[in-house]
Amino acid sequence: MSISHPLLEDDGKAIRDPVWGYIHLPGPLLALVDTEDFQRLRNISQLGFVHLVYPGARHSRFEHSLGVYHLAKQFLLRLLNSDPPLQLTDEDVRVFLAATLLHDIGHYPFSHTLEELMPFFVSH
Repeated sequence: MSISHPLLEDDGKAIRDPVWGYIHLPGPLLALVDTEDFQRLRNISQLGFVHLVYPGARHSRFEHSLGVYHLAKQFLLRLLNSDPPLQLTDEDVRVFLAATLLHDIGHYPFSHTLEELMPFFVSH
């Protein structure tokens, strides 16, 4: 048995990713990606200062978030088509997929690097 959901269909806009190929985003999720807040992730490095050692390591949080969404969608499809299938509501699917896209939305440049340094400057 195959479970279907509009957000799991490969319609809408496709964004070419160098790792995963085409990542399809249906209208409601594309609307999230098209926001100014999400687009700013294009300018935030996923790898911090790693590009200083490995010049090709220039991945952005934008690319990372799309990849996380793609993998989460594949994971969700397998769960929904398993035997027995995972029972999820439409809202469960919408929230899960939106959360995968937006999980890095609050990050700022070099946030992971700075998080590692915080114990040196702040004590509880």
